[in-house]
Amino acid sequence: MMKIKGKMRHSFIYRFGRVLCLPFLVRKFNLKYDKIKVPHTPYIVVANHLTNWDPLLIGMSFKKSMYYVASDHILRMGFKGKLLRFAVSPIARVKTAQETQTVITIFRRLKEKCNVCIFAEGTTSFDGETGEIPLSIGKLIKRAGVALVTYRFTGAYFSHPRWTRFTHKGKMEGRLVQVYSPEKIASMSEEEIYQVIKNDIYVNAYDDQKKEKIAFRGKNPAEYLETVLYCCPKCKQFGTLTSSNDLLFCTCGFKVRYNEYCYFESPNNKEGPPFETIMDWVKWEREEIDKLEAALAANDADNNTVIFTDINQQLFETARASHNTLIAEGNLIMYKDRLSVNGTDILFNEIIEMGIITMKTIVFATKDKIYEIHSKHPRSALKYWDMFKKIKQKTGGN
Repeated sequence: MMKIKGKMRHSFIYRFGRVLCLPFLVRKFNLKYDKIKVPHTPYIVVANHLTNWDPLLIGMSFKKSMYYVASDHILRMGFKGKLLRFAVSPIARVKTAQETQTVITIFRRLKEKCNVCIFAEGTTSFDGETGEIPLSIGKLIKRAGVALVTYRFTGAYFSHPRWTRFTHKGKMEGRLVQVYSPEKIASMSEEEIYQVIKNDIYVNAYDDQKKEKIAFRGKNPAEYLETVLYCCPKCKQFGTLTSSNDLLFCTCGFKVRYNEYCYFESPNNKEGPPFETIMDWVKWEREEIDKLEAALAANDADNNTVIFTDINQQLFETARASHNTLIAEGNLIMYKDRLSVNGTDILFNEIIEMGIITMKTIVFATKDKIYEIHSKHPRSALKYWDMFKKIKQKTGGN
């Protein structure tokens, strides 16, 4: 069996980094966390995913080192990617697929008595609610045959939302939910394992906020909200919203303020906002996506009808956990059957899956290639993802 190169180094850096980062993270996020000792070795930790800080934050609870399953894009970040490989050797996973190689690497680490951490959703939340968890995680845990530890973050979404550059200090907690022994896992079905994971790590940030009403204060609280909220409730146009400081406003004159308690309010105080929460707004705009797709179908729009478009976009072809190659640059256009960047087309029937990296990078995979679309300015990747899912659903995934 292939040994893990640099295993002792990874363990030392994990333990040293944990001690070094602990005071900083506790102060930065007002973090409360459980100190966890798991009576089984090795084990898999499964947690919800709300911020890019989660790998460091969860490390505060576990003294024993872990290997993290992480998006392969972080290993394509030049010197930073090389440093991460050297320091902690993450288990690379392409965001658009559950790769066989990722599973194989997880099992190899477990056989070497190493612990593994998986953020089950595979991506951070856009609206504060735990996202979709792949059914395959139940099969993975069952086959691994090791202990399962479920862990839940609360307060993390408002502390550092996916759509912002800045931390908003309020209150964050990282708590142990349950430890399932290898014997318990052996007695459970794949479906049962999936369900306990789904239940254990579920979070609705606004449900928690209603109970505690915590203020989250930070710089430019509404900045880049337009990367998530892409449809104006007043004029119902897509891509017309812009943010500044604590305001989100549209070219039609619509305006709302995002306050320190993470709710929307009307700046003029004459009437209430159409939505109080980001979560409600996101649900509504996805209904608007449904209506738009239905209207295109009802009007028998041809494949050259423009659905969405954004300027100054870059299309890259990526090599797994290695590097990016620029292949097109210019306007991004979404049609009924394809994405196009400056005339370079990728047909929807060739795309296996689509996802989003960080704030605004669109990532998608075909049978043999992986692509990313980067933007030079704030724009919503979510509108493309939501419409793509709707189109694929209507076409039966073809």
